[in-house]
Amino acid sequence: MQVSIIGAGGIAYSYAAFLADRGHNPMLWSPSGKRGTELAEGALLKASNALEGVFDVDVLRSAQQLADGEALIFAIPAFGYRDVMDRIAPVLRPDQTIILSAHLSFAALYLSKLLSARGLDCPIVAWNTTASTGRQTSSTSVSISLLRPKVEMAVIPHSAGEEALSLCRNLFGDRFSLVEDMIGVDLGNLNPSVHYGIAMFNLTRMELGEEWAQQPYITPAVARFLEDLDRERLRVAEAFGVQARSIHQAYAVPGKIEIGPLAEMLRQIVATRKGVNGPTSLDTRYVTEDVPYGLLTTVRLAELAQVDVPLHRAGITIFSSLYGRDFAAENQILPEIAEAFVSIETLRKAVSQGWTAI
Repeated sequence: MQVSIIGAGGIAYSYAAFLADRGHNPMLWSPSGKRGTELAEGALLKASNALEGVFDVDVLRSAQQLADGEALIFAIPAFGYRDVMDRIAPVLRPDQTIILSAHLSFAALYLSKLLSARGLDCPIVAWNTTASTGRQTSSTSVSISLLRPKVEMAVIPHSAGEEALSLCRNLFGDRFSLVEDMIGVDLGNLNPSVHYGIAMFNLTRMELGEEWAQQPYITPAVARFLEDLDRERLRVAEAFGVQARSIHQAYAVPGKIEIGPLAEMLRQIVATRKGVNGPTSLDTRYVTEDVPYGLLTTVRLAELAQVDVPLHRAGITIFSSLYGRDFAAENQILPEIAEAFVSIETLRKAVSQGWTAI
């Protein structure tokens, strides 16, 4: 299958290798036009660690060529969603399926709004996390530390769920499961809360450009903070009546890492798994993406459900102070879909049927 990948960073490269390894034809598109030039000139993509191999990957020259893909996968940070969606909406075809990888901030609703203006009803798939991890080790290579065993997904419209589930499994294997709606997917994305704890309590390491491993620095004190943060998120999910996995369930590996106190689970992970290094700069999506598009969205949902989330609110305020920015004002998606947030009923209808249902 021809699959257009929007993005040319580490996750996009990992998807390209993953798809090529499964016999598909991945096509990378760099929205900035600055990445993937060597691959476009014929260089092969080398993958290492969780997936080993050398792959021939196509690179698209323009947004118009995205129309060639049977499926499109977003593999860019959430702060790039709106600009890219505005650029690609005019070229999409009605028979294409669009996948938002590690969906945040109900961006699928914004895309649904754009497509409804064209009279299109393309299925829009939202994943609660990425299918694989990836860090570029050069302009033609990627280190893939993990092929995720489980990814939750929801689809707009809900009626297209089974067909979209089959497509995702065809692309990346049997690792996907459908959840009832996109509210569960957004509240099931643990990246914002985990990255909040990692970045907040290791910020000086990031600022000084130190090389440090993430998991060992999630100390017992930080683990307690993450558990408290997780309880806030789960209370919001409960108020909406949706199932969301806990942070303990996310880190558990049957037969290897059993559910228990988070600090103990992380100790076992550090002892058994090769770790990932933390950010070496304040310019990291752990903050610039996950605060305005992750924490802020959870706060908006909490307001709608009348649930108190003081730690989430504090994170937005403290990171804004540390960075000298107003992260609450940087979300470019939520203001555009404010009509969907007038009530829980309206939001449920929108995520089940699409923007035209509002």
